[in-house]
Amino acid sequence: MDGIARIESACGCGILKVLNKLSDGDLTTTEICNILLPIIRSGGNDIQIKDVQKVVWEAGLADAMKSVADILSKALGGGDDEGNVKEAEV
Repeated sequence: MDGIARIESACGCGILKVLNKLSDGDLTTTEICNILLPIIRSGGNDIQIKDVQKVVWEAGLADAMKSVADILSKALGGGDDEGNVKEAEV
């Protein structure tokens, strides 16, 4: 939840608007990096925005956008899809 709040703060809008911006092609490269930064840091990595920018540049913008889309869809879906299925079966 903290990661979502940080993404919203960095982008200046709610998570649904961030997803809409991504699907409309209106998400800036700065916003893409600001979305990736707290997610990477949540894994215990000591990384700065310049490091994220370098990785995005080296990996390519299309891959970075795909990663952001995956992150946002998991955030909206509540995380692990398999866990949700298992809970529903119990």
